[in-house]
Amino acid sequence: MAEPVQRLFFALWPSADVRAELLRAVTPLRDVAEGRLIPPANYHLTLAFLDRVPERLMSDVVTAAQSVLFQPIDLTLDCYGVFKQPRVLWYGSKVLPLPLAALVSALREQLAPLVKLRPERIFRPHVSVVRQQNHLPHLEPPEKVLWQASDFVLVRSEYGPGRATYSVIERFSAAFA
Repeated sequence: MAEPVQRLFFALWPSADVRAELLRAVTPLRDVAEGRLIPPANYHLTLAFLDRVPERLMSDVVTAAQSVLFQPIDLTLDCYGVFKQPRVLWYGSKVLPLPLAALVSALREQLAPLVKLRPERIFRPHVSVVRQQNHLPHLEPPEKVLWQASDFVLVRSEYGPGRATYSVIERFSAAFA
């Protein structure tokens, strides 16, 4: 019998106010997007994707994340971009704030002994907003969104017919909030 697993990732999770600002900023995409708009309830900024984690490791994953000390993050989302694989149009930041870079690095370091992480690549802070998009449409520069994050979350993702559902299962606060 297969061991029970959960599909997990760590993320910055926008407040209701930031989520509303994100929705306002990406509304112009409705007229030009070729793909499928991501529902605002699913907006997040992935810090580390764990994929399928055996349930027996859940408490170890939570303990590892609890040991990560980080400062609150001030992030300005101010640009659009496209990842050709996995065909996602995103709304992100031209600048990677040092506290965010430090958080991602510390989180990866704590998780590496427990789970297999995807190979490290250049971290680009972004929120995916359209799936199945192959190119960046001609757009005016987006409205800026200021996002102050003083915590990060562990999220469970479940896939149903044509969509994903995300559930926050644990929250981790900044050391200097």
